[in-house]
Amino acid sequence: MFNFPESQKILKDDFKNSFLYKLNHIPDFPKELFVKGPIFEKNKYKFLTVVGSRACSAYAKDALEKIISEISHNKKIVIISGLALGIDAHAHKLALKYGLKTIAVPGSGLSEEVLYPKTNLKLAREILESGGSLISEFEDNFKATNWTFPKRNRIMTALSDAVLVVEAGEKSGTMITARLALDYNKNLGAIPNSIFSEYSKGSNKLLKQGANPVFCGNDILELLGEKVDNEKVEQLKIDFENFSEDEKIILDLLKEPKEKSELQKESGFDITKLNIVLSTLEIQNVVKEYLGKYRIK
Repeated sequence: MFNFPESQKILKDDFKNSFLYKLNHIPDFPKELFVKGPIFEKNKYKFLTVVGSRACSAYAKDALEKIISEISHNKKIVIISGLALGIDAHAHKLALKYGLKTIAVPGSGLSEEVLYPKTNLKLAREILESGGSLISEFEDNFKATNWTFPKRNRIMTALSDAVLVVEAGEKSGTMITARLALDYNKNLGAIPNSIFSEYSKGSNKLLKQGANPVFCGNDILELLGEKVDNEKVEQLKIDFENFSEDEKIILDLLKEPKEKSELQKESGFDITKLNIVLSTLEIQNVVKEYLGKYRIK
């Protein structure tokens, strides 16, 4: 079984030698950090901090997978999150799935005995095995408490080049991170979500207040200051013109994932016609069904 490596203790004066230098720019900087795994080089990577609800929706998970899959060709991108249940854990798992490095900043020390939450100990091992890192300002055997989570949020934010809010209630730890992103002059993005969902009132409010709406991977690349493949975007537009009128109707309806019954109702197609169109789009590798909903790949 994989064993946790020893933690490296990094003093503030040494932050300047790696990507940790960003911590020197915040008011309440940590005086030391404990790191398991590699310490990433200065100015070599782009760091995206991903935050969201613990009790996250299926939509939020699906949207995040779409976005991370679309940026996964850029191996300079490192995903940072907090190892918590919900969106945090999903962000780490998606980074591993799509071959991106990931960093976890838990609200506890880094020893296996106290790492929080205990249910994500296996995930923490996988992060380390894949070449990622665990980072904490707390001694290895320090147990998580209520006040340690806001403190770790500032580290996650400070280390980032951009922060993505996937889903957030109006009063949540995620909103604290979003406010820190603005305080630290970080690019802030949020995924639009249902106006009926309690889980998305906070993230939708951020959009109203000026956060960047994130619909696809290219939106993240722009937030990170990375080159967007405009030729690929243009090619997608050209390809769209080659679809039949029926296929265009379905693709237009699939701007967000939908169940087959929703597609039938909104398109007006009978079930036989709809099945033919969906099957054709699936064969062309344009549309897929996942968790009972159809979506554009």
